[in-house]
Amino acid sequence: MKNKNVRGILALALVTALSFGVIAGSKALSKNENTTASTTEEKVLEELDVSGAENIEKAVKTENGYVVTVKKKGYGGDIVMNVSFDADGKKVTKVEVTEQSETPNVGSRITEPEFLSQFEGVEAPVYLPGMSLGGEEESSADELEGAELQDGTYEAKADSADSSGFTDQMTMTVKDGKITEVVWEAVGEDGKKKSVMSEEGEYVMTEDGLTWKEQAEALAAAVIENQNLSFLNMDEQGKTDAVNGVSISVGGFASLAEECMKEAAGLTEKLELKDGTYEAKTEGPDSSGFTDQVNITVKDGKITEVVWEAVGEDGKKKSVMSEEGEYVMTEDGPTWKEQAEALAAALVEHQNLEFLTMDEQGKTDAVAGVSVSVNGFVKLAQQCLDESAGVEREEAPAPQNGTQVDAVSGATVSSTAAVTGINEAYEFLNSAK
Repeated sequence: MKNKNVRGILALALVTALSFGVIAGSKALSKNENTTASTTEEKVLEELDVSGAENIEKAVKTENGYVVTVKKKGYGGDIVMNVSFDADGKKVTKVEVTEQSETPNVGSRITEPEFLSQFEGVEAPVYLPGMSLGGEEESSADELEGAELQDGTYEAKADSADSSGFTDQMTMTVKDGKITEVVWEAVGEDGKKKSVMSEEGEYVMTEDGLTWKEQAEALAAAVIENQNLSFLNMDEQGKTDAVNGVSISVGGFASLAEECMKEAAGLTEKLELKDGTYEAKTEGPDSSGFTDQVNITVKDGKITEVVWEAVGEDGKKKSVMSEEGEYVMTEDGPTWKEQAEALAAALVEHQNLEFLTMDEQGKTDAVAGVSVSVNGFVKLAQQCLDESAGVEREEAPAPQNGTQVDAVSGATVSSTAAVTGINEAYEFLNSAK
């Protein structure tokens, strides 16, 4: 009995000792962590008043300069950044994205060092190529708002079927300068209309929600009520909460409605092309080392040939590399060359670029089989067409002072939001000092 008591006392003493050891170790670890944090963070000397400052959440003066926390709406939601400046408040020393919900592997790349490091030590404000200091470009909806519509019936149709085999089409009627009727339809490869199929139970989305036809009619009624498209906000999936009961993707609807309204407003650009061969090339290679170039031939006022190529720094052509297996995108899809040729053929067929709608990533569903980003193609093709038509487009003037930076490829909205946020932080700081 005595031995058992002794063993119990020894065990209790051992547990107690271990407990004190764990507590002491935890305190030491906590102390070390706090010491590390305090040595890596800048010492705050003063908090600046941000009341009434739009998009500015916090601003402090530090021992090395200033740090401004700014929030700006991106493509997928709010982007929150800490923007650090030097003691004069003129140079950006560091940019850190603390919150974002942009598209993974596309817009979210604004958090990567490749994008953020270019701001370190640069003169503010910063701007993207062709970007004004405001950073906001007028959208098509803004361009159409308040436009005078000419009476008539206007039609628009998607250039190809979607992944389900349906082709969107729209008819819009304008009378006395007002939109009086909008009909949106989707027709299958067999000629069946989605509106009819949804009413007959052949096309069912939900058991208790509105049918496709009812949702299409609700969208049409909303356009007639608003007489514009600015109300039709969409998320990344093309969904909207602007019209009650509408749960379908409305990207196709918005695109066709915009096309009809632009035609009614006389905003559809029709270029008279002069015969010749025209060439446009990007100023430098992209992140993969390729330089895009487009050649367009015009004969008898019509586009007869289009060639899109990308040339590597070693002189190798992407079209050749894709055919020889050196440049592979997917194992079973069309090669880069085949996709480039499909885009070229579509431009020859349509004789303009209006058909080529793009999403945030620069992708399009207007040409079957094309999965590559087409931003570069569109920009260069437009340059060729402008030259042929004798059109001189004025780019937004670059600021007198500041630094030009590069956008994340295929993520214009996210990049523009980040750059605009940095400039707003700069403007606040210099007005508050």
